[in-house]
Amino acid sequence: MLQYVSEQIKRLRKAHHWTQEQLAQRLNVSRSKVSKWENGEVLPDIKSLIDMSELFSVSVDFLLGKPPTDKQLLHEVQLAYGTSEMNDQLLSLIRYMNERPDLAERLYALQSLPAHKRRRVEHVVVKMIDEMINALK
Repeated sequence: MLQYVSEQIKRLRKAHHWTQEQLAQRLNVSRSKVSKWENGEVLPDIKSLIDMSELFSVSVDFLLGKPPTDKQLLHEVQLAYGTSEMNDQLLSLIRYMNERPDLAERLYALQSLPAHKRRRVEHVVVKMIDEMINALK
């Protein structure tokens, strides 16, 4: 669990393009404490876990590596987006991204690009995925 928590903290920090110092300031802790969390030397205390869950808009369970149930995931998405329009296909996609943090991190970076650049990359990625799926059929 320690290794998973350390990887989650580091991944979420990098996804927000923050340094360890910037995360430490937001959490009101020392940079060395953030470093120890990310290096798997110590687990964050409960207050820090709660603060991180609020800062990153994820659950403490997510930080600790407990996969959410479909019902919890659906509820969190509905709260986050203020919608009740969710279907099995979208829920399946969210679950897929939740299980593949490397892919989710790259998609997060993609959506952070300016719209004109993002559209060009999305066009290429969609074409590549279509070609690969067709080749594997």
